[in-house]
Amino acid sequence: MSRSVLVCVLAALALTGPAFAEREPSQQQRHSGVIVAIASDAGTITVEEFGPSAGPDATAVRRTIRLRPETRIELVVRSQDPAAATGWQGDFTTVPLASRELHPGDFVTVTTESTRGLVASSISVVRPVPPRQGSAAVASPVGRRELVR
Repeated sequence: MSRSVLVCVLAALALTGPAFAEREPSQQQRHSGVIVAIASDAGTITVEEFGPSAGPDATAVRRTIRLRPETRIELVVRSQDPAAATGWQGDFTTVPLASRELHPGDFVTVTTESTRGLVASSISVVRPVPPRQGSAAVASPVGRRELVR
């Protein structure tokens, strides 16, 4: 009788062992595309991205990504300061943004963790600015355009 109890205990441990095993850390993924929707509470964004295929067969994929309070959001802009960190005028710099400053039409690269759905750990925002005649325009951190001479 003790042998059958031992077999049952070992079988139960073998079946439940994977449930108690340490989960692998979630793998990070990067998704780049245009924001097409933002939830009213700024808890999720929907990004439309195109995959690696090109030509007439290219299709857009919409991904809904959750934001957390600790999600790092940065606006990427060109520096006009000749004393930039690298010493190169025109280097890229980042400016922190709040989630409420995200807008449909922003081009973003989102680094996600796929623990339960897609959860953003960081978002880099690029806002293309159409050039004006005779001067270069640069997006400011608050979304206004400023002329650079």
